[in-house]
Amino acid sequence: MAVVLLALIAWFGWTVFTAYKGLSSARDDALAARTAILAGDAEAGRGHVADATSASTDALDATESPIWKAVAAIPGLGSPLDVVGPLTGLVHDLTTQVLQPAVDVGAVLNPSELRADDGTIDLGALREASPTLEQVSASATALNQRAESIDTDSYLPQVTDAGDSLKAQLDDLSGLLTNTSLASKILPDMLGENSPKSYFLAFQTNAESRGTGGLMGGFAIIDADRGKISLDALAKNSELSARYDPIDLGPDFAKAYGNQYNATANWQNANVSPHFPYTGEILRSIWQQESGQSVDGVLATDPVALSYILGVVGPVTLADGEQVTSDNVVNLTQSEAYFRFADDNLARKDYLQQIAARVFSKVEGKINDAAGLLDAIGRGVSEGHTAVWSADPAIQSVLSGTKIAHEVPDDPAPYAALVVNNGAGGKLDYYLERDITYTASSCVGDTRTTQITASVTNTAPPQDYPRYIAGRQNETTAYEGPPGTNRSVVSVFTTAGSTLTKASIDGQQVFVLTGQERGHPIFYTPFVVEPGQTKTLVLDLVEPTAPGAARVPLQPATIPGTATVDVPDCSGS
Repeated sequence: MAVVLLALIAWFGWTVFTAYKGLSSARDDALAARTAILAGDAEAGRGHVADATSASTDALDATESPIWKAVAAIPGLGSPLDVVGPLTGLVHDLTTQVLQPAVDVGAVLNPSELRADDGTIDLGALREASPTLEQVSASATALNQRAESIDTDSYLPQVTDAGDSLKAQLDDLSGLLTNTSLASKILPDMLGENSPKSYFLAFQTNAESRGTGGLMGGFAIIDADRGKISLDALAKNSELSARYDPIDLGPDFAKAYGNQYNATANWQNANVSPHFPYTGEILRSIWQQESGQSVDGVLATDPVALSYILGVVGPVTLADGEQVTSDNVVNLTQSEAYFRFADDNLARKDYLQQIAARVFSKVEGKINDAAGLLDAIGRGVSEGHTAVWSADPAIQSVLSGTKIAHEVPDDPAPYAALVVNNGAGGKLDYYLERDITYTASSCVGDTRTTQITASVTNTAPPQDYPRYIAGRQNETTAYEGPPGTNRSVVSVFTTAGSTLTKASIDGQQVFVLTGQERGHPIFYTPFVVEPGQTKTLVLDLVEPTAPGAARVPLQPATIPGTATVDVPDCSGS
């Protein structure tokens, strides 16, 4: 009997060793395969994929043995096995379903091979790789969702670390493949594979908040022809007229933004809604009326996104020798420039235009770290600092639902968003921090109670500010407070079908104004926040128990906000 017991223990020990060794080797080989594929080394990629497949198969065989299953069923003792088993299957499927087919499109995944020294993108390679990219992207997304459902907590730290490492690796790869697959579908057409294209590019300044980020401080017209992007025109916002003929974006938009903001006829408020496709349609209409040119789409970016790009391509030097770097570009463009040119607004706009031109010129040329540039652009997109709208319905349908589309969704899934619009025409939103908390009760019943807490903190230093920064008061925006006091219009978007039971500001019950956008009720109110203070709006709601994970997007801003979410997913209810 003792001999049998010792044999079982030895068998189990060898099985655990085989499984963990196979899992670790497969994970490392998968990482090496990813690195080789992104470097365009197909031969090395295939070798590492073969090694990862072999190692993960050995590990998978071990986890399916009778002794493994028997011990895994023992409460407590078997918890590490409950982690290793699913992870082993995950890394095996990663190698066979994602990395193996990705080897064949490795050149497209390597930005240095896809982009020539003059900036031209190889559109033919992108289009040819698109079907495979779509397949591996879908597989990676499914595996990433599967990984998220695996509980990696274990009393063996080595197992937990292996699981967390694999999850992070898969999440990164899934994001890369999703973005590259999206690019392969839209870039050939957007970058003029068959005919030249033109785009309106809005430079937003988060120092004066708007729904999609900030006021348009300047703009450019970008041309694209057979993969080559060039700057056609760079202009100040002052070159646009004060008013244009309005366009019709529906009764909800007209009610929310028409009378108060005149948003479809006024470039200053073209992006007051957080739904960027509205901004795209408005700016396209404005530019067509201004110039006669009908652009193929509208893009927007801001100095935060610019800082990420400068972090890769390096600083630019202005005519007077001043260096603009990744570390100072946000402060220079959104704060320092307003102090430096307090009495010469035209000089400030010339200064900002010079920065934009130098950065574009640098990005247009040879890039030593093309992969790093792609990561920097991707970071700006993921944080909402870059947005794209296409006038082509087919392209826009592909963009829709992605981060770069910057949309307010029109589905019934749980949703909460804090949107700040500047309320005094000043630039103090540079110092504004926004935080949102969204909580909900259980999925029992057709409705459930929820609460949204929206906080706005004014971090402005107590000092005197030029009037252009401090804000311009009139009979509708008059407010009191020491220098640096900020006036904003704070809006909270809620789940479709939700109703408000109570609203309070800093603990005092209040009435709030209401609106609707794309099926979402909006509750809004002006906020006046003195330097160093926080003002908090709390909404108590009843909303439908709708399926789907809660979405809580953060409005792009200079100071990153936070979103805290405690909302059960009722998809299985």
